[in-house]
Amino acid sequence: MTKQDLIRMMMEELGYSRRDSKTLIDKVFSIMIQSFLKKESVKITNFGNFIVKTKGKRIGRNPKTKEEYIIKDRAVVVFKPSVGLRKELKMK
Repeated sequence: MTKQDLIRMMMEELGYSRRDSKTLIDKVFSIMIQSFLKKESVKITNFGNFIVKTKGKRIGRNPKTKEEYIIKDRAVVVFKPSVGLRKELKMK
């Protein structure tokens, strides 16, 4: 599913215009991104949690040249589905 699919579905199911659908989806994603940048988690009830975790630095290796290098600390967003979503997925 793509962002365009979400826009189309909002148009069809909720009767919003393309512009309003795009604006709403862009705003939701923007709010989520701002939360991630603040290292805040985003919890969507009956869907799941988006959690910002910090990965520490580590040694990496170029598989082609076998040369080692340091991979810096970085933040990653991890999704953990809710219990309800996990149950739904197991049923299908």
